[in-house]
Amino acid sequence: MPRTLRTALNTLAAALLLAAVTAQAQTTPAAESAPPAGAGTAPQAAATAAADADPDAHFKGKMGGTFGKNIIDVLPSAKRVAVPAFRLAFITNNAVTAQVRGSYLPGRDSSGARSSLHLALKGVDAAALQAITDKAYAQLLDQLRQSGREVVPVEEMKEFFGTVNPTESTAAKPYSKEQNGQTASIFAPTGMPLVFTHFDQWGDRGSFDLNNYRRLGEFSHKWNAAVIAPLVIVNFARMSSSGNTSGLTSRTAETGAELAMSVAGYNSYYARSEEFRNNVVMKGDEGSFNMAAPFASPMTFGTMKLLAQEDNSAVKGVVDIFGKLAGLANAGGAARSTARYEAETTNDAYSAAALDAVNRSSAMLAKWLRKYPAP
Repeated sequence: MPRTLRTALNTLAAALLLAAVTAQAQTTPAAESAPPAGAGTAPQAAATAAADADPDAHFKGKMGGTFGKNIIDVLPSAKRVAVPAFRLAFITNNAVTAQVRGSYLPGRDSSGARSSLHLALKGVDAAALQAITDKAYAQLLDQLRQSGREVVPVEEMKEFFGTVNPTESTAAKPYSKEQNGQTASIFAPTGMPLVFTHFDQWGDRGSFDLNNYRRLGEFSHKWNAAVIAPLVIVNFARMSSSGNTSGLTSRTAETGAELAMSVAGYNSYYARSEEFRNNVVMKGDEGSFNMAAPFASPMTFGTMKLLAQEDNSAVKGVVDIFGKLAGLANAGGAARSTARYEAETTNDAYSAAALDAVNRSSAMLAKWLRKYPAP
């Protein structure tokens, strides 16, 4: 290529690059919006549990670990049930990423790509989340009674509350934790301490902090009841990602989100102690159960608002064009994009949808117990 032509092209590329960078540097708050079409659309979640759904499709459990007895074989032994620990974990922030790893083959050079999307919940206060928790707990106990089980009243649990190590939490400053791109605020019913065991992933107990776990087994024996301690994850959005892929098979990284209220996780310890000695359930049933399929609410509760969006597509496009003229592939480097959204809602709208999702899970749990009734 003649030197003069190359110089002219380089000058033009620099000018276009400067213009692209200047335009991209401007802030991009936007009006109320859904994710852009290019960001991808989250896949549809599992269908909401219908009235005639099989509860075994929603809950699974084992006694004594992975190779233990199926929990459905021991459910009929639970004539009496206690719920001394009930936790609702409300997801308040979601973040998701997708990445294409750079790769090279003769004749093809891929510098990779990365996309990230952040979605924060706005418009719901701690008082509303506490009220949801109180109503959900009352609903759960009512559903358990309707399943034919006798339910240990909260008034009989005061001794248990005095022996556990609660997590520090107040109405003004509820317990919060961040993990795996999510932030959750976690509540217990009013008058009940927020209690975690060492196997609760959202909790604050260490691997060797066994007191709360042992007390559940001990009081199962004292109350002559099966003990459950549900940790229910309430999420306001479905997030999607094209995942972590290779440039040999993918060219773009895509992320997306949509507002959709659901119980996205449900885990519980389960114990029915007939004999408790040396801080161990010596005789009875001990294990856990968890959610096998989510519980979604169809209720609309808010809108998504785009706050800011950045990507290097303009700069990359210009540089790639002139890179090709110079015989360079992917001269613009890896594609990068970031988007930040808010989910705008109100206490009333959010509460209605969240309670709808949680109550669906409670109703299905009660249906599970009815399917395996106590004699």
